[in-house]
Amino acid sequence: MDARRFANAQGLTMKGPRRIYDAFYSSVGMLFAQRHGFFRSYHDAVFRRFWSHDLEIDDLLAMTEVIASVGGSAGDFQAFVEGPARAEHDRIIEDAEAIGVFGVPTMVLNGELFWGGDRIDMLIERIRNPEGIAAALGSRYRKQV
Repeated sequence: MDARRFANAQGLTMKGPRRIYDAFYSSVGMLFAQRHGFFRSYHDAVFRRFWSHDLEIDDLLAMTEVIASVGGSAGDFQAFVEGPARAEHDRIIEDAEAIGVFGVPTMVLNGELFWGGDRIDMLIERIRNPEGIAAALGSRYRKQV
């Protein structure tokens, strides 16, 4: 499994999930963390604990505890979950689907989708040289007629 290989190369543990999860609480936790300036510590804690089978990402109390453990307000997170979180979460998903996002990782640059880890180099080239599609695609480039 490529994900496990990448994790191992970075010294991370990645065990396969035990079941199918509803990631709503972890996803809106990410939105909350982004807004309040502790995204990286939230992300690292959730990633490490989830892939080590030490976190149930669909348990509101568990995700609230993660928020508090990385410096966020448990009460403010609960209010976000009970308030605007669902509408924002669903809007983000709808917007992504509308532009063709269907899997991870997907990166979007100026409306152009780059899907899959093997497209990261192509995205980096596009950022460095926005007009350089030929260089980014190499032998796969077909000039438009």
